[in-house]
Amino acid sequence: MKTSLLLLVTVFISLHSLEVFAINFDVIGPCSKKPAYSGSFKTDISENVGKISMDIFEANNIPFIGNENGMHTIMGTKVGDEAIEIISETTMRVYGWCFSINGFIPDVLPSQTYVAKQNDYLSWFYAFSTYNRGVWTDYCAPANEIMPAQFCK
Repeated sequence: MKTSLLLLVTVFISLHSLEVFAINFDVIGPCSKKPAYSGSFKTDISENVGKISMDIFEANNIPFIGNENGMHTIMGTKVGDEAIEIISETTMRVYGWCFSINGFIPDVLPSQTYVAKQNDYLSWFYAFSTYNRGVWTDYCAPANEIMPAQFCK
C-alpha cells in the first residue's frame, strides 16, 4: 500500500513539474498583413525559440528550411541573391525572416531566445534591412509594409 501511494505521488509530481504550456504563433509573409498561419501550440517553454519554431512548422505542415539558429526560408520565400532588391547604386534591401516575442524583436538568434510564460506570442515575419551608402539603416522592417514588387506581383 505504501509503495502504491509513493508511486502515485511520484507520478503526480513528475507530471506537474513539466513546463508544458501553450504559446500563440503566427507566420506573416511579404505580401499581406494577415498571417498565412496562426494558432496555439503546446510546447515545453524550456526549449529555445528555434526548436519551438521548428516544432510548430513541422506540426502545422508549414514548409521551411532552417534550424534552431534561424530560418533561411519559410513558405518557399526567396533566398540568396533573389532576396536582394537593388534600389539604386548606393542602396539595397536584403530580405529574410525575423521573429518577435510579444512584439519585441530580440537581437540574438532564435537558439538563444526563450519564451517566458504561457500565452506568449511568437511571430515569424518576412522582413528587410536597408543598406544605404555603407550603413544599415533599419533592421527587421516588415516587408508587408512596402509589399515589394519582386515578391508581391
